[in-house]
Amino acid sequence: MVSQLLKIALVALCTVATAAPAPAALPLDERQVLADPYAPTTTTCPRSSLVRPATGLNPSESCYVTARKSVANTALASWLKRQGNFSTSSLPTVGFTSSGGGYRALLETAGVVQAFDGRDSKFNVSGLYQGLVYEAGLSGGAWFLSSLAGNNWPTVSYLRDNLWAQAFQNSLLLPANLLSSSGLAEYALVTSDITAKEAAGYNVTIVDPYGRLLSYQLLQGYDGGVATRLSGLTSLSNFTSHNVPYPIITTTNVNGTQGQCAPPTNAIIFEFHPY
Repeated sequence: MVSQLLKIALVALCTVATAAPAPAALPLDERQVLADPYAPTTTTCPRSSLVRPATGLNPSESCYVTARKSVANTALASWLKRQGNFSTSSLPTVGFTSSGGGYRALLETAGVVQAFDGRDSKFNVSGLYQGLVYEAGLSGGAWFLSSLAGNNWPTVSYLRDNLWAQAFQNSLLLPANLLSSSGLAEYALVTSDITAKEAAGYNVTIVDPYGRLLSYQLLQGYDGGVATRLSGLTSLSNFTSHNVPYPIITTTNVNGTQGQCAPPTNAIIFEFHPY
């Protein structure tokens, strides 16, 4: 039932969009060359196993963390010396995590990271971000982390001025923006993405349009950064140079087929990261 209602709503929006005057041409980049980056595709299975014993970290993660800690230790030692007479001979592995809470969590995390980031602020705590080895986020905190990492870890000020300020105001999740010329064009693209996924033989749920519409506020690039992949972070310059903490997105399992609306206390916790 949900799938059918969703399909009807998307088709209706697409019909309105195609009836409207043609929007200005979108800039062409490499993402548009793909038939539809959102639709899953099949590939051959690797020769190696898809699973491994949970006896330690992923080897690629371990290599990154080792290299990152060397960079982070220098920054952390410098920050500690500015705070007082601290020993820096044996430094801990420092991580930062942000909780869920939708836009509130995103903006709160943004404020903290902006204060911690030595590139963006000149407070007593500034520079601590450069000493982090890990950064994790859940829900709204993961929205922030996705926006930060997906755009190659710019400053919060850059995201505010070049993406968030306008994107939040023109949010496609706000009813007032549904019938604007840009809104209609973007809804048509989102509809095309979801239709392509369904045509590829995959189930479509309410999460698909919600995630696609949300991405317009978090990611730069064609169609709300539709071609951005978590695995693609490994090729970004700030990641390859180990200038940034290792990103981890966490989620908690909710079994909708059993009528769950919130995760139980023993719910399975999943993590998603570049490797």
